[in-house]
Parts: sequence; structure tokens; C-alpha cells
Amino acid sequence: MMEYSIKEVSQLTGIKDFTIRMWEKRYKMPLPERGDNKVRKYKENELHNFMRISALIKRGFRISEIMGMSPDEVSEKIGMVFVPKRLDLKIDRLMKLAQTFSDTEFDKELKHEIIDSGLEAAIVNVIIPMMEAMEAKYIQNSDYLAVKQFAYDTIRRRLIVAADVEEQELGEKVMIFSPMQDSSELSLLITDYLIKKYKKTPIYCGDNVKVSQAKAALQKSQCDKIIMVGHFYDSTEDLAPQLDAFAKVDCAQKYVLDRNAADNAAKYPSIMFLQNVDDLKKQLLESW
Repeated sequence: MMEYSIKEVSQLTGIKDFTIRMWEKRYKMPLPERGDNKVRKYKENELHNFMRISALIKRGFRISEIMGMSPDEVSEKIGMVFVPKRLDLKIDRLMKLAQTFSDTEFDKELKHEIIDSGLEAAIVNVIIPMMEAMEAKYIQNSDYLAVKQFAYDTIRRRLIVAADVEEQELGEKVMIFSPMQDSSELSLLITDYLIKKYKKTPIYCGDNVKVSQAKAALQKSQCDKIIMVGHFYDSTEDLAPQLDAFAKVDCAQKYVLDRNAADNAAKYPSIMFLQNVDDLKKQLLESW
């Protein structure tokens, strides 16, 4: 079973580490195990509990309210805030195949959708909505993690193949990276593919990359543009803690691509915030 440090829990949930420590004292939350060096070690179920708390807080619940709820009441509230959307029949079928871990059938169905409608349309109409639906299911039930990771890995392979088909070195360089850990690679791969499709050259730095590391790479690559990528779908992971550092990066054009990060736009005038595929395409076609 995986273990997480308090910093990793903070990054994955958007809850600051000092807040987690305060909650442990104030609300008598179960204390995590500590290693030989006395560092907190959180297990998967403890991480998931913080993700559920974070999801409710972001939707207006107070921590004092949440701590007064039973586990069943928390699950009920989670079900209310993550109201299932009416899924397209294609998405519904793919999700059912994922739950049976039918690798060949899932990949075949996804491949047919990409061939029928084109990858970009499949990304907008099938892949992103399915990623969002799977994330919501995982927040409600941690047992769904294996299903989510199974589907994400198949989508990941399809995106890598599609990006490799596009020509390289077509235009100006655009650096892309993500400081996030939880499934942000899919958002990076989508961004990478679209940049190549619209005749630019992405410099792909990967996920779990600190802003300081991206800054060092930026200086060596001589890119004029850099994009910090979050998620195209609703997630408990939060880019906000990274924005102060990113705003200080010395670059002519800085972008944040994340569904929710635009809430911080007024605070960071030096950064342009992009929320979805259409925003990114507009920049690629009109401004770059």
C-alpha cells in the first residue's frame, strides 16, 4: 500500500500542511503512522479522507460541520455535490468496460471513437467528460481508484501514439509542465497533442515538476512561452499554492491551463488563465 508524506497530501488535496496538523489537534483526527525519522506517513485511505474533506470545503461546507458528520453522512454529502451528469452512451459503455478491466475491448471502443470523430473531438466529447466522471466516482468511493487508473493508462497510451504521429519542430517552442501528481499527465498529454496539431513545438517537462525546476529548464530552452498545466476536469488538486512562485518566473508569456485556476486571475495579472481546450486553441490559432 502506498504511503504519502504530509507535503504530498497537501499537494494532492489543496489543504495546507499546517492546516492538517491543526485539524489533528483540534478535531482529534486519527494520527498517521510515523517512520523512524518521526515523519508522518499517510495511507491511501487517509489520503482519500482528506480528498473528501477538501471536496466538501471547496463547495461551501465548514470543517466544523464536516467533522460533526458520520462517515455515512459525509458520503451522502459527497453524492450531493458530485451529482452524476447524464453520460453519453459512448462514455457510459467505456466506463462499464473499464469496471470489468476489459483491456482489449476498452481500447478497441476508444480507438473506434477516435477514428470516427477525430482525436480532438474525442478529447472534448468523450475523454475529458469520462475523466471527470471517473474522478467523481473516485472521490465518492476510494475502491474506484483501480478502475480509474486502468482507464487512464489506456487513454494515456492512445494520446502518446497520437502525439507521435504529429510532425515535430513545426514552430515556436512552448514549454509545458505540471507541479501536480494525481493524473495530471493526461492533461499534459492532451496539451502536448494540441500544441503539435496547431503547428507549434512543445517542450514537455512532465508532471510533479516544481516551479523552480521548470524555471531552470525555461532558461536553458529559450522558450518565450510557458504553460503550467493542471486539470481539464474538476479535481481536489489545487494549483493555487504554486501560483505565487509561477508569477515570479521571468518569462514574456506565462499561462495556466486549469479548469478552476481562473478564480485567481485578478490576483495574478502577469499570468493568462486558460480553462479548457477551446481557450488553448484560441491562443494557438489567434495569438501565437
